[in-house]
Amino acid sequence: MSDTLVLEVQKREATGKKVKAVREEGFIPATVYQHGKDSVNVKVDYQVFRKAFAQVGYAQPVELHIGGEKRLAMVKDVHVDPAKNTFEHVAFHAIRADRLVEAEVSVHIEGDVPAEAKGNFIVRQNDTIMVKGKPADLPEYLSVSAESLQEPGDSITVADLQAVPNVEFLAEPELTLATVEEPRVEEEPAEEEVVDAADVPSAHGGDEESSSDDSGDDNAKSEE
Repeated sequence: MSDTLVLEVQKREATGKKVKAVREEGFIPATVYQHGKDSVNVKVDYQVFRKAFAQVGYAQPVELHIGGEKRLAMVKDVHVDPAKNTFEHVAFHAIRADRLVEAEVSVHIEGDVPAEAKGNFIVRQNDTIMVKGKPADLPEYLSVSAESLQEPGDSITVADLQAVPNVEFLAEPELTLATVEEPRVEEEPAEEEVVDAADVPSAHGGDEESSSDDSGDDNAKSEE
C-alpha cells in the first residue's frame, strides 16, 4: 500500500434540506461513521474529494483531518446524482490500523489480449472483488496476465489472481472476472418472393375474361 492519503474535511452544522447550500458553496456533505460512537457530519471540497476518490476508491484508507483531529477512514459509499452525474453525499467509516477491514479492490488485466488480435472481444463480468486485511496491507489493485485469454470460452477467475500477503480474497475462487467471446454475426433477412398479379387466381376460381364471355352468351340466349 502507498502512503496514506490525507484529506482535509470540515465539521458541518447544516443537515436536511440545508445541505443544498453546502453543495452550492462547492462542498460535498459527508458523514463519518464510527463503531460504538456517534457519527460526525462533515463537508469536503468537491474537487479535492473527486481527485482523492479517483486515487483511493473503496480500496484504500484515507487520513481525515477534522480540525485538530486525525481519523483513519475508508470511503464506504458515494451517492451520485444520476441526472447530473455529480457526487451528492459521501459516507466514511472510521477504522483502526490494527484491525481487519473489508475493501473492494479493482482487478487489472495486464498486457495484450491474444483473443482480441484474432477479432474476438473480452467481456468483464466482474472488475472488482472484496478482500479482507489490515489497512496497511490492502493492495491498491490486483493484477492478472491476459495471456490465457486465447480463444472463445477462455476465462479468468479469482483463482487466477496472485495471492497477496496477509490479505484474504472474500470472493469465491470460481468467480469469473473476464471471458472471451466471438462477435455476433447478424443473419441477413430472407428476400421476399415477388409474385406477378397475373399469376394470382381470381377469387371466383377463374380469370375475369372467361367469366365475362360466359355472361355474354347467357344474355344472347335469353334474347332468343
